[in-house]
Amino acid sequence: MTLLRNRLLPLALGLLLPFLAAPVAAKPELKMDMVVEKEVKVQESGKTVVKRIPATDTATGEILFYTLRYSNAGDEKAVAVSVDNPLPMGVKYVPESASGAGADILFSVDGKSFAKPGQLTVEKVKAGKKEKVRADAGDYTAIRWVIGEIRPGQAGELGFRAQVQ
Repeated sequence: MTLLRNRLLPLALGLLLPFLAAPVAAKPELKMDMVVEKEVKVQESGKTVVKRIPATDTATGEILFYTLRYSNAGDEKAVAVSVDNPLPMGVKYVPESASGAGADILFSVDGKSFAKPGQLTVEKVKAGKKEKVRADAGDYTAIRWVIGEIRPGQAGELGFRAQVQ
């Protein structure tokens, strides 16, 4: 068996060398993870300090901090990257809390179409009649960040806050 393996190894290397020598196509490789935290007050050295901890349990009224971290581990820039994040059930978006350096931030009231806040409308019943009104933060169902480009090795953060209902 050893003899057969030793004879096959040079053959296998000979077949692989043309592929190994050929240039590999450059491409972006985006990686993303999310962290959900809440703030708690703790005593440290006789002082009350506010710290963020993982939000493993929540209570009505608490503010949750959602942080999406991204990076490009590839060898080519990623262009016009769109990151959509549906708002989890049971939370309400905190107005003007979405962030992302260099990103265009859009919102959705239906999870399908996205626009700037002043451009969104919803149907609400007023005095027994349905009418279209300007959407407010409580109507948002998703957030979209559009990032122009992410260069190789570049990393960044996107985020928002939401209140537990």
